[in-house]
Amino acid sequence: MKIKSGGFEAVYHGRVLAYGMNPIEIILSEESDPLTFIFCIEHESERDDFMTNIELVRYNEVRIACVNFPRGKPIGNQDMIQLGVLNNRKLSLRYEVTINYDATSWTLAFTFFAGEGVVPI
Repeated sequence: MKIKSGGFEAVYHGRVLAYGMNPIEIILSEESDPLTFIFCIEHESERDDFMTNIELVRYNEVRIACVNFPRGKPIGNQDMIQLGVLNNRKLSLRYEVTINYDATSWTLAFTFFAGEGVVPI
């Protein structure tokens, strides 16, 4: 099966119900050195808006923190997040987070997309 949208192929997709408010770790294991993405929920009381903080923790590990996301409604990114290259194709991400009203659990829906091929240097 192939799934395409806007010229991109969905290569990994899913929906995960977090265990409590714990982070969700996704490992893309097609590479000999797998890519790891850690999604987490954070609250910063000094902020009055919400944002996504994307941080390269190691060369193959990315932390995606959803800061001050509102409860009860799905929030995600409007544009593709460009992550790099997987199997010689550009790797991008779209995601959506829903935090339960009582903030005791959350849900992540995600799609990793592969774009056009890249030429090795």
